[in-house]
Amino acid sequence: MTWWKCSNCGYIFEGDKVPDQCPSCGEKCTFYDVSCYTPECGFCGIDPKIAGTRQEESRF
Repeated sequence: MTWWKCSNCGYIFEGDKVPDQCPSCGEKCTFYDVSCYTPECGFCGIDPKIAGTRQEESRF
């Protein structure tokens, strides 16, 4: 599945396609694909560079 980010409120969710309205803010928004497609984030989940989020670093 693809990870999507709402252009209005920044809500990130996973789904096959974007809904008519954002599940969080209820507005009709543009949704951006923020899925990871690179080796740096393991080809799965959210790409923090695109989504503007930080992933927790392991401390081992």
